Amino acid sequence: MRKWGALTAISLGSLLFLIDTTAVTVALPNIGRSFQASLTPLQWVLNIYTAVLAALMLVAGSVADRYGHRAVYLAGLAVFTAASLVCGLAPGITVLITARAVQGVGGAAMAVTTFALIGSSYEGRDRGIAMGIWGAVNGLAAAAGPIAGGLLTQYVSWRAIFIVNIPLALLAIALTVKSVAVVAGVRGKRFDVAGLVSLFRIASFNGLMVCGVISASVFACLVFTSVWLQDTLKLGPVAAGLAMVPLALSTFVTSTLVGRRLPHIPPRVLIGTGLLLGGAGSALQAGLDAGSTALSILCGLIVTGIGVGVLMPAMGTALFATVPPQRFGVAVGASTTARQLGQTLGVAVLGVVFQSGTDAVDGLNRVYLVAAGLGFAAAATGFLLIRENVGTTV
Repeated sequence: MRKWGALTAISLGSLLFLIDTTAVTVALPNIGRSFQASLTPLQWVLNIYTAVLAALMLVAGSVADRYGHRAVYLAGLAVFTAASLVCGLAPGITVLITARAVQGVGGAAMAVTTFALIGSSYEGRDRGIAMGIWGAVNGLAAAAGPIAGGLLTQYVSWRAIFIVNIPLALLAIALTVKSVAVVAGVRGKRFDVAGLVSLFRIASFNGLMVCGVISASVFACLVFTSVWLQDTLKLGPVAAGLAMVPLALSTFVTSTLVGRRLPHIPPRVLIGTGLLLGGAGSALQAGLDAGSTALSILCGLIVTGIGVGVLMPAMGTALFATVPPQRFGVAVGASTTARQLGQTLGVAVLGVVFQSGTDAVDGLNRVYLVAAGLGFAAAATGFLLIRENVGTTV
């Protein structure tokens, strides 16, 4: 159907910048051998991308509000494509790190505009369906990154991780030009500080930011699940990624179904429910012992995936209903920054919890219990701070 061409273009962009966040992780050993690089520069191959993403979110959002989300999205895709080509052909580790930083610039532009483009491209029931599919693609991309990275690295080359971006990005550019309508930006200051500050006068926006930080902290426990699968159970990168597929599939199915019901259920109910399920999923994964296998966390992963599938489209819909259209870019930038902050804090705090265990299994059980508590606290926050009428201003 022609009207879904815009969603395809937008979802492709989300797929690209999210997969490149995680796919490179499993390729680091091979990259190190190719360039005879030590651990420190290899860490920068991974970290420079996410660091630039986080640093530029707010600025990119403001620029998008000023010059138009479609124009900034296309520019982001073009930058991302060029940087991917350089990454794939990099002759040395320094060039690779530099190109990854440029990828982050393009990724930031794509990250803050995909959300807003859905809001400007669809209305009513179609917007709910689009948000559900977009959320499903995001969940699938996050889980598919390590699997895709492992398969490409093992059977082709680590360079293929970057080269495959190029045809997909070119397709996204073509679909965007053809299917996404031009919406003029609102010219103003270089960085709309006043516009950003005004958003924090909206009660529900504050609630969404708090829920974003806490929920990202909750789902940071999945980092330690991956560590347990590979270091304790001795699964390879591809096998460890496949063990997480139930989470991705349950997220995909749930998000698609929830999208159709978004206009009929208050966002705070869905957000609170999603966070409760996230906490319950973490609690179900606790109780591991020395004899546990990947199947031991299956039920918890599925419940967590359902929670993510409920939460993602509901958060998006609530944000659209809360902020004025001319602030979509900076609002999405703030929301994405909040999630990045939450994930960083979550990994740091849960890392301390993990290290406090007597062994890896005990540490992981403690991580799951803390994550469950955070999920339940975030659910309460959502019910309390996000109003039934999400556009109400304090």
